[in-house]
Amino acid sequence: MKLAFLISAHTDPEHLRRLTEALPPEAHCFVHIDRKSDLQPFTALMNGPRIHFIHHRVDVVWGSFVEVEYQMELLRAAMNYDRYDRYVTLSGLDYPLWANRRIVSYFEQAGEQELLQGICMTDKGAKARNYAEFRLMNARPWPYGSLGSKLRVGLRKALYAAGIRKTLTIYTDQREYQLYKGAAWWAITHQLATYVLDQWDHNRQLVGYFKTSFCPAETFVQTVAFNSPFASKCLLKEGAYTTLADLTPLTFIDYSPVIKILDATDYDRLVATGKMFCRKTVSGQSDALLDRIDLLRAQD
Repeated sequence: MKLAFLISAHTDPEHLRRLTEALPPEAHCFVHIDRKSDLQPFTALMNGPRIHFIHHRVDVVWGSFVEVEYQMELLRAAMNYDRYDRYVTLSGLDYPLWANRRIVSYFEQAGEQELLQGICMTDKGAKARNYAEFRLMNARPWPYGSLGSKLRVGLRKALYAAGIRKTLTIYTDQREYQLYKGAAWWAITHQLATYVLDQWDHNRQLVGYFKTSFCPAETFVQTVAFNSPFASKCLLKEGAYTTLADLTPLTFIDYSPVIKILDATDYDRLVATGKMFCRKTVSGQSDALLDRIDLLRAQD
């Protein structure tokens, strides 16, 4: 089982080192460091043949199209390096809860199952409001509260109030797509990865739709996959949309209402979730928790 972990990070080099060392030793890690961040502290702590810092770096703006860009460039770097059985996305503040032997065994047994969860947003009414807004200039790195940021938000609200809205069905010359939402954490096969990257490179109309969308890192891959021959192999969530945490098949996240930094008091509930990974763990605040997790993983 050949695994490629696609990791996006911008802070905490020490934790990223701990994360990569905790992953299966035969796996390769492809790492994108936000262009705003100094690369040197990361490369100083991590080296060796299984760690690959990709050269294509973007200035990450949360919720913007550039997040899809680094997802695709991580995929491209891994696929150009070798052919892997699974491409698994992580953030630099994630950590494995399972022993490596169990992680590898799980992916071996998954077969052709795409560990990508999604829910169709075309019939979700008010829950889909964010996706009906045109988010122009959303890749501009304007700080929150700045004049540019206020202009961007004001324009978005004005367009929506005027009835100028994005459809949740995407029309291209070749076909129609329904918008699907999921999480940016998934584990897909080489076959689906090839299909997704081909759509990114060649389906300009579909890609163009997401340039003015809300948080396309949570919708682009899902929309491609659930409107493709791979749809039956993905994890469809039906019914009402609840939370993003319910769309992460492998990763535990606590939004309450913002993402919680996990610490030793979270240990029991993390183990009880049965999830493979957890997020968010930070050096200096999560050390005791990670030490306990490491002991558990060593016993598994």
